[in-house]
Amino acid sequence: MQAAKSINDNRYRLQWIDILSKMKEIKLSLEQFIQVYMHYQKVFLQFPFDTSAFIYLIQRMHPSKKKKESPFRIFLRLNRNLQLDRSMFFEQFQWIFSKGIKNQWYDMKDIAELFTWLRSQDQLFSQYFYHYSSNVNTDELWDMFLYLCRLNTINNITQKYLVTILSERIPSVSVELFHRYTKLAKTCLTEIKSESRSLFIELFEKIFDAFIIKRIDYSQYSYRLTRTDCKDLLQVGLEMSSTHRLERPSCLLLVRKILCDIESYHKTNAQKLKCLFENLKNFDENLCQKYAAEKIIDDEWLKDFYITNIQIWSKLDQETYQYLCTNHQNNPWAIYIWSQIVHSSLSNILNNNHIDILSKINDWMKNVKCDIYNPTDIFTIILVNKLFELILMKYSRSIMTLPNIDIIMKFIITMRESTSRRIDVQQINNFINNGLDTIHEILHLKRYTLTIPK
Repeated sequence: MQAAKSINDNRYRLQWIDILSKMKEIKLSLEQFIQVYMHYQKVFLQFPFDTSAFIYLIQRMHPSKKKKESPFRIFLRLNRNLQLDRSMFFEQFQWIFSKGIKNQWYDMKDIAELFTWLRSQDQLFSQYFYHYSSNVNTDELWDMFLYLCRLNTINNITQKYLVTILSERIPSVSVELFHRYTKLAKTCLTEIKSESRSLFIELFEKIFDAFIIKRIDYSQYSYRLTRTDCKDLLQVGLEMSSTHRLERPSCLLLVRKILCDIESYHKTNAQKLKCLFENLKNFDENLCQKYAAEKIIDDEWLKDFYITNIQIWSKLDQETYQYLCTNHQNNPWAIYIWSQIVHSSLSNILNNNHIDILSKINDWMKNVKCDIYNPTDIFTIILVNKLFELILMKYSRSIMTLPNIDIIMKFIITMRESTSRRIDVQQINNFINNGLDTIHEILHLKRYTLTIPK
């Protein structure tokens, strides 16, 4: 050093790192080395110890994991003693940190403390958390998330990168493993301070949503989710939520999969309908009572169950239809779903073919033995009411052109007499009166024709 000092040329000026890199063995510990340097610091005023040399020393003399004190505390204390720039130290220490995480040199509590120190510096925190997450498995990553939440150290910066990385990593884990993570999260919720719980729930919701959306929207994952898995996850989604509402997008995805995800290959329309209502029968009845079906069930969900032509309707056999009628248990969701399917199916197949539709459904009602009005037969009442609304009312002025639909007509008249809440009695009265007026006009015309002199 003294020789270098006498040479007034920076090209020949030695640096600490040059000297240290040529030393084959350093028998002192990191702290001992810095202590010796500090003791002779005045000698080196022209050649102060710099950050690059300090980082090199750390790499050569990294403290053992057995040491009780956090290595990061040691490094920062020595960095402060050397009067080195803290930010520059963290910039250059990253590669050692990454190597240390990979080789498991550090305890979680010490890493968490380091993250706490960096949480006010967006760029540094993002870099260090990236190094950490890239070198640990999802179990360790999840444990770190919960640990930081327990410490109550989450701010806008930390939550931004925690949620981003966890939302990328967690959806790839198995459903069984995710269930374990949710159990740990529930335990953590009871352990953190009350004022931090709402934030914790908010973060968990985002991670949960990411898991569900990827699991259901991506075909390579969706098939692995069983109906039981979805029910369990739905319970978690409602419980670990700030609103506990079923309208959450992730919860709606789960409801759709539970009810409408049916292996339709080789299944007839009747079989698919039966599966749909079987799924609904096994769904949580409390949710069906609590939430209005129209707020939850999207028409798009039901498209695979529409009856696309009248011939398919005719193939809806008695056994299947009786199952639908006897197993809905007045579930408001079942009634809504059936009503939407019937309405959309009739609307879609109606194309100046009303005579054929009415005639075939009239025969079908007889074949499946739902031809006699029963106030408890909700599904048939809905069907006949939709026929009335969509077809009969439309052609009420040309009633004489309608086919012989005695079963449907008797059903409608009995519905009117029973004053069913599911029908518009006034509309039925108008329909009947229109028919009577038409008949009266025809009879009047005949009488008029007979009285004309030849």
